[in-house]
Amino acid sequence: MAASAEQSRAEGGGEDVLYGLVLTAFAAAILVTAPRVLRRAEHSGFSPRHVQRAWRAAAGGVLASCALAIPVYTPDLWIAPVRAAGFDPHIGMPHVPVAAQVTVAVLALVLVVLGWRRGAPATRDYRRALRVQLDRLENSAPLLDEEDAGHPRLVIVEDEAPRLVLLPSRPPRVEATTRALDLLRPAELNAVLTHMAGHLRRRDAQWMVVADTLADAYPAVRFFGDWADHAAELSEKAADADVQGSIARVNLRRAIVKLSGPGQAGGPFCPCFAWPQQRQEELTVHQAHATAHPEVAVAGVKVGAPVASAGLRVLTAAALLVPSVIVLSPHFLYI
Repeated sequence: MAASAEQSRAEGGGEDVLYGLVLTAFAAAILVTAPRVLRRAEHSGFSPRHVQRAWRAAAGGVLASCALAIPVYTPDLWIAPVRAAGFDPHIGMPHVPVAAQVTVAVLALVLVVLGWRRGAPATRDYRRALRVQLDRLENSAPLLDEEDAGHPRLVIVEDEAPRLVLLPSRPPRVEATTRALDLLRPAELNAVLTHMAGHLRRRDAQWMVVADTLADAYPAVRFFGDWADHAAELSEKAADADVQGSIARVNLRRAIVKLSGPGQAGGPFCPCFAWPQQRQEELTVHQAHATAHPEVAVAGVKVGAPVASAGLRVLTAAALLVPSVIVLSPHFLYI
C-alpha cells in the first residue's frame, strides 16, 4: 500500500513538472502575443468593451499563472507547514535542490517587493486624489445632493468653472458645477450620466489604477505598459457605447464638445471628456454603421475582421480557463 502511494506520488510529481512548465510558458505567451492581438482587434473595430475585458483577462491570466507556478517550483519551502495543518500535498518538481528552490523563492520575493515599491505610488496618488476631491466637495456647500435610480449621486455646487467630475467613492458621486449645467441641456446631462454609470459598473477607475500600478512596478514588461496606455481610452470608448440610441449619442457628442475645452477637466479618475475629436467621429461612424448593419452592431465587430475576432475570443477564453483548469486538476495539489 505504501509503495503504491509513493509510486502514485512520484507520478503526481512528474505531472506537476508539466503544470509548472505550462503555467510559465502560458504567462510568457500572453506577454508576447496579447498586445499585438488586442491592438489588431481594436483597430479592426471590435467592441471596446470586449477588447477591454480581454486586456483585463490577459493581465489576470499572467498574474495567476505566475502566482501558481511559484509553489510548484518550491515545494520543500512550504510543504512542512501545510502538513502540520493536516494536509499531505505532493506538488512540484521532484529532486530539485533546495538551494534552487530558495533562489526561485528569493527572486519572486524581490520582484514583488521592488514592484510594490515602484507601483504603490500610483495607488496612493489615486486614494489621495479621491480624498482631496471628496473633502473639497464636502466643503463646497452643495446646492443640491440627490440620488437618481440607475445613475450615480449628482451633487451640484456653485462654481464658474465648468466641471463635471466622476468620483468613484462609496456611494459614487458626480460633481456638477452650475456653470456646467448652464452649458448642458437636460438630455445632454442625462447622456453624460449614462456614460459615467458605465464607468462605475465596470469599475474603470480602479482598473486604470491597477494598469498604471503594474506598468510602474514592472517597466521592463511591455505588456503592462501597453495596457496602461490603452486602458483610459478603451474605458471611454466602452462607456460611450453604453449610451444607446441615435438621439442619446448626438447629445453625448454635444456634451463632449461643450466640456472638452481648456480648463474643462473631467476629473483625475475617468477622463470623460478626453479625445473629443476622435470620440465624436467614432460615435458618428458607429451610429451610421449600426443603422446599415444592425446584426454586426450587436456582435460588436466589423465585417471582414474574422481573424481579429477569433484571436480576441481565444485569448480571452485561454487567459481565464488555463489557470483555472490547472488548479482544478486532481493532481495539482495532490491532497
